[in-house]
Amino acid sequence: KRLDQFPQQLTDAVLSIEDERFYGHYGLDPIAITRAIFVNLQSGEYAQGGSTITQQLAKNLFLDPQRNLKRKIEEAYSAILIETAFSKDQILGFYLNEVFLGQEGRFAIHGFGEAAKSFFGHEVEGLTLSESAILAGMIQAPTKFSPRRFPEKAKERRDIVLAKMEQRGKITSAERAAAEKEPIK
Repeated sequence: KRLDQFPQQLTDAVLSIEDERFYGHYGLDPIAITRAIFVNLQSGEYAQGGSTITQQLAKNLFLDPQRNLKRKIEEAYSAILIETAFSKDQILGFYLNEVFLGQEGRFAIHGFGEAAKSFFGHEVEGLTLSESAILAGMIQAPTKFSPRRFPEKAKERRDIVLAKMEQRGKITSAERAAAEKEPIK
């Protein structure tokens, strides 16, 4: 699907929770990288990532999942190359079609189209605000935040996404409150 075929509330949810400065950086976000380094040094472990959507796309398409310095450098270089070859809307569209969102038995669920059908039984165009926030929240840890396996954790994560969307002015407080009341089905 092209970016304009995804619901705006879904793209707003993804950008709010994954890369709020997506349209303002060139594949790497120095602010997010600095924040992640600070948080990780403070906690003494890998607690937060600083990857942009473009870096995540590069990793998912071209690189192995290992977390090491060599891979991070390759990821950064690949992200810059992607940014020079494609528009921001194309990159976001690729990401929304490709991102890993869980397993269905032996089959991996890639992209929000497959995820909407798998988790909610309808096309991506029919996602509610609550469902969009649930799926966007799953990106960080698809198994941990699966609405099927862990509905309470999915609800908590959904509410974090909704709060970020309200904070960024993408939804109103009334829309947030209504979405938070929607049960996880």
